[in-house]
Amino acid sequence: MKKLYTLSLIAIMLFASQVTFSQVNDQTVELDEIVLSLPFNQTLGKSVIKVDKIIFNDLNPILQQYISKSISKLPGVSIVSTGPGISKPSIRGLSYDRVVVYSQGVRLENQQWGDEHGIGVSTSGINSIEVIKGPSYVLYGSDAMGGVLYIEPERYSNDFSVDYMGLYNSNYNGITNNLGIKGSSGKFSYLARANMVDNQSFSTPDGEVENTWFKENDIQAGLKYETEKFSSDLRLSMNFSELGLPHMEEGHDDHDEEGHDDHDEEGHDDHDEEGHEDHYQELSHTTLTWVNTFDLGNDHELNVTLGRQLNDRKEFGGHEEEEGHDDHEEEGHDDHDEEGHEGHEEGEAELDMELSTNTLDISLVMPQSDNLNLTIGANILSQENKNFGHEELIPDAEKKDFGLYALGQITMENGAALLGVRYDNRSISSDMGSADFSNFNGSVGIKRDFKNSSLRFNIGSGYRAPNLIELFADGVHHGTFRYEKGNVNLVAEKSFQTDISFDINNEDSSVSFNLFYNDISDYIYISPSRDRMDGFAVFNYMQQDSELYGGEISFDKKTGFDWLSYNTSLEYIFAESADGEALPFISPLTFNQVFNIDFSSNYSFEIDFLAKAKQGRVSMFEEETDGYSILNLSGNWMTSFLENDLNIFWSVNNVFDKEYYDHLSRFKTAGIEEMGRNISVGLKYKF
Repeated sequence: MKKLYTLSLIAIMLFASQVTFSQVNDQTVELDEIVLSLPFNQTLGKSVIKVDKIIFNDLNPILQQYISKSISKLPGVSIVSTGPGISKPSIRGLSYDRVVVYSQGVRLENQQWGDEHGIGVSTSGINSIEVIKGPSYVLYGSDAMGGVLYIEPERYSNDFSVDYMGLYNSNYNGITNNLGIKGSSGKFSYLARANMVDNQSFSTPDGEVENTWFKENDIQAGLKYETEKFSSDLRLSMNFSELGLPHMEEGHDDHDEEGHDDHDEEGHDDHDEEGHEDHYQELSHTTLTWVNTFDLGNDHELNVTLGRQLNDRKEFGGHEEEEGHDDHEEEGHDDHDEEGHEGHEEGEAELDMELSTNTLDISLVMPQSDNLNLTIGANILSQENKNFGHEELIPDAEKKDFGLYALGQITMENGAALLGVRYDNRSISSDMGSADFSNFNGSVGIKRDFKNSSLRFNIGSGYRAPNLIELFADGVHHGTFRYEKGNVNLVAEKSFQTDISFDINNEDSSVSFNLFYNDISDYIYISPSRDRMDGFAVFNYMQQDSELYGGEISFDKKTGFDWLSYNTSLEYIFAESADGEALPFISPLTFNQVFNIDFSSNYSFEIDFLAKAKQGRVSMFEEETDGYSILNLSGNWMTSFLENDLNIFWSVNNVFDKEYYDHLSRFKTAGIEEMGRNISVGLKYKF
């Protein structure tokens, strides 16, 4: 009864606020845009499942620095962060590997359970991002319990072009350089792009946060062959990043009141010429994909995607052996050569984990009539984790996934219906044990169109098998400053979510209401214990039934002034376990107001006001955070230079240099506030 009352209150709040509160993303995306994350070549307006899409070329390039910045304005999407360079998407309260990230046509596998590294995909070379909120299990399998981030890579061009972008951020003295080239010859198209990021440690209003520097080098290349009946797209991306991990200050670590002696104040000469004396990571991720599309005639289409991913994660420093960690020397970093990984000496990685993944995805789209579309498909994954460091957090292990699915869409006079079913099997084997999981799940969705509005109703089940760290962890996770112990008795999470969406579209405005309820059986979470090992508090992985529910409302309006439009949003999430305890990292009530001012067709100005309420419902190892509000400004000027396009852009984030803690920041426990005022300037030139 209490649950029904709460949901009713949310619904009343959303509908009563329809004229005042809402927001869409920075740039309104036309409803006739094709949805790439779902089959049948549907448009956004016709899709039975609600999809949000962001076209990167429509964004101020400053918002493109990190994927988190580009998607964080979508209602229901938040960011779990560890400083400005490390962030993971949270969709309606679910994050980490409860959200699947698709890039270059394959599911990204980069040890995504880790707290202390970001998505691992550079925003360089992205055409669009689609966000599906809610379980997308039928198409994407285990882990798509919270939703999907579908990243469309940069498109090819028939015309030869070269472009350059440069960007400077004042707060952390950060520099970004990006260079791209693309063109075509006959039936072949090609592209190549390089991106380099060098950010020093960021500053809060109280001063610099030591050892929060971030460096990234990203290289992408693609070659496409296309005929009338066949296309083949071969892409390679190589991403290398290094990032500092600050120590936990005494008095701020609520798990260890005595602090960690190995993270003392000494040695925090972050990013100086003599190297990083503190705890830092090196991450590399290489993705090779080959996407083939065959036109079989009669509108039948066969898609075959092969993927190969190599992920290497190393942790240095911040451990018992403080001496000799000359972290950026050429010596000692011969990673993965024939002799490598033997006889580790000082200066080499404490943790060194290599994850290799091979995938095969096959789908067949076979329309049966104008009103009935069917697609069937299979997903096969083979994965191996190996250790080469002094320490082991998780053991050497192998994982194999196999999935079969079928999806059908029936088009009716005033809408459509979508039905799907899927079977999955996952097997994991390691020296510490083995586990097998399998499940059948399904989904049903209905869309009904009215004169200028549409109603969507989707229900779906899903499951998520435990990952390696949840099952087999037994060691110090220095990135989270705790000793983690896995649980081999964990069972798969199972969810059942209901989603209702109502959209109204007029000539100069659009309103969207969304309500959801997600019931999760055997929700896996990590909990502190009274034990200590190696000087760190011991955390255990446990399970308990949980539920999440809430809603979003958005309103997009073009005013009577040609130069002024605005977007507004309000979102709310409630999440707790069966015993009434709050789940961790749940965003508080959030309001966002954006005004877009177009002085001319060549110059635009944006005012962005963000307000978050106090989050007082916290899990047992979280801290409460007060509410806050911040103001951001940005501008964009399109002009020409030497008869070529020149784009000059700028932004001022946290204009008033406000001190605050974001509830989804992992730094809040360490007493580290969010970034202070940051002034960014940049340009993009197309040759």
